[in-house]
Amino acid sequence: MGDTASIRAVVGTAGHVDHGKTTLIAHLTGIDTDRLSEEKRRGISIELGFAWLDLGDDQRLAIIDVPGHERFVRQMIAGAAGIDLVMLVVASDEGVMPQTLEHLDICQLLGVRTGAIVLTKTDLVDEEWLELAAEDVAETVQGTFLEGAPIWHYSAGDEAARSAIASALADMAATARDSGGLAARSEDRPFKLSIDRIFTMRGFGTVVTGTTASGTISVGDSVVALPQGQMGRVRGLQLHGKQVDQIGPGVRAAINIQGVEHDQLHRGAVLARADEALPATSMVDGQVRALHRLNEPIKDRAKVLVHVGTAQVQATLALIGREWLEPGEQSPCQLRFDHPVAVLPGEPFVIRGFKVLERYGKTLGGGTMLAPQKRRHRRSNQQAADLIAALGSGDPGQAIAAWVTFHGESGVPNDGDLGQVLPFERAAIAAAIGRALEDDQLREAGGLLFARSTVSHLSGLARDAVAAFHDAQPARYGMPVPELKTRLRDNLTAELFSLILDDLLASRDTVRRGEVLALEGFEPRLTKAQQKAIDAVLEALEAGGLTPPRVQDLPEELGLKTAEISEALDLLRQSQKVIRVSNDLCFLASKLEALQREVTDYLTAHDSMDTAAFKAMTGASRKWTIPLGEYLDGIRLTIRVGDTRRLREHG
Repeated sequence: MGDTASIRAVVGTAGHVDHGKTTLIAHLTGIDTDRLSEEKRRGISIELGFAWLDLGDDQRLAIIDVPGHERFVRQMIAGAAGIDLVMLVVASDEGVMPQTLEHLDICQLLGVRTGAIVLTKTDLVDEEWLELAAEDVAETVQGTFLEGAPIWHYSAGDEAARSAIASALADMAATARDSGGLAARSEDRPFKLSIDRIFTMRGFGTVVTGTTASGTISVGDSVVALPQGQMGRVRGLQLHGKQVDQIGPGVRAAINIQGVEHDQLHRGAVLARADEALPATSMVDGQVRALHRLNEPIKDRAKVLVHVGTAQVQATLALIGREWLEPGEQSPCQLRFDHPVAVLPGEPFVIRGFKVLERYGKTLGGGTMLAPQKRRHRRSNQQAADLIAALGSGDPGQAIAAWVTFHGESGVPNDGDLGQVLPFERAAIAAAIGRALEDDQLREAGGLLFARSTVSHLSGLARDAVAAFHDAQPARYGMPVPELKTRLRDNLTAELFSLILDDLLASRDTVRRGEVLALEGFEPRLTKAQQKAIDAVLEALEAGGLTPPRVQDLPEELGLKTAEISEALDLLRQSQKVIRVSNDLCFLASKLEALQREVTDYLTAHDSMDTAAFKAMTGASRKWTIPLGEYLDGIRLTIRVGDTRRLREHG
């Protein structure tokens, strides 16, 4: 990428209309950012303007010029969403005006941390007036990120002022970069570029521009435009007007896309890499703060315009835990969009109203989008409030624990995609998950993460269910495992149920007896009739050996009811004394164990065994030998090869 990569900062203007922002940029850079004929005719900026400031040594500082008129605040926010440093421009002869305040508020809401104040048109006022103007703006920015910021003086055509401001901008960008004062943008997050301009170039096709919020992208990468989903490929990249092979976060970039027509895109769309696309969501959990300048509270379920990146979308603002938000107050919230929006968890947003407030424009407040959400939260949902607090804590471990706990029995895939839904770097997420698994705060099964508390709660319910089963059916040796799963939840996942079983058996107060679970020390309590039926069946199977009577013949042979025989066989199977080989045949487990030993000895000596040899060994006809042979294959003792059987190799 060359030396241009060393300047990773974007400067933006802010301020009231006709206070000299565009003139200042043109003088600093030599680039007129008013491209439209209407802008030149009216003498005001309507659209975003883009320029760069040459700093020498092949380095350039990106600059975004925003419109100052109240009718074009949407464009202003789209530009301000990508800036690191702001120049708040105030005309000396007019001082602080309504859009000065609104632009300052928007920059504050968008998380801009560094900047300076530029008093323009200084040649139109005397020294005393200039001093009053400086005092006025210094008082205005108290309590904001610009409190104590430098105040630069400028008038059009003043070369000394131009040179001083250019030098100060370069120093401020370098200082902010070195001190961590720039907006937090990471390569270890999904790539996101919020599109602010689309055009075509002869011989190249569609080109989009914007400020990269996160991640990296290279020539040749497959990309997707969200939320529409158009797929394309990166044909070329430009950084500050120069061709590069790769771009990272926090820069102004132009991307030539192959495979997407320019009329398929619009400002507000998001360009992402296809292999790590951000979710396009209709709901986002976040934190919102009402502007302290408001003269009335923001009500729960207010209809608002949400600005995120370069997008503007209508939404409902659902507050969590309160009915309204007083000026200056903060609250957990859920934004419910009218149509899906692609967001990068952790990025700021601004909300505006549909009616002009008395004095300060439409901006109501803003905050941080923390995670896409599929569920609507009730206002009184404390778990949702706790989740949002954890997501906004800045602690990946706390956030992941809350996220997994919130998803409860559904679990959360541990597939590396959490970086697309949580506001943290992928490495930090992976490390936090590793620590939580090691500390047993999280449990994993089948690639799904579950909170220990979720598993422990269900394990307690499972133990209670086994105890209740013993009370209801004291004659049975235990509760069938599939029945326990159904009793707990109809839709319980196999992954979570496996953890519940692990917990039950690890507790040592529950044991597994074949296909059933029982409390440690439990013994079935049989009635005289049940014991009589069991004894009769055991006697019949013992006498039959490897040629026992069929199950359907036992009632008549033993003089018992079919239900009594069925119950007796069920109890014997649970006690593992009897094994059902087919629908028709049950054998004593001891007889089958003896057969397995005999077959093993025979095949060890003879390598293979045909049907005649098996019949001779069992003393049985096909009626019994066929099911017995299939049973031995089923338990993986033998394998059938043509008309013979061999010992199965175990490796």
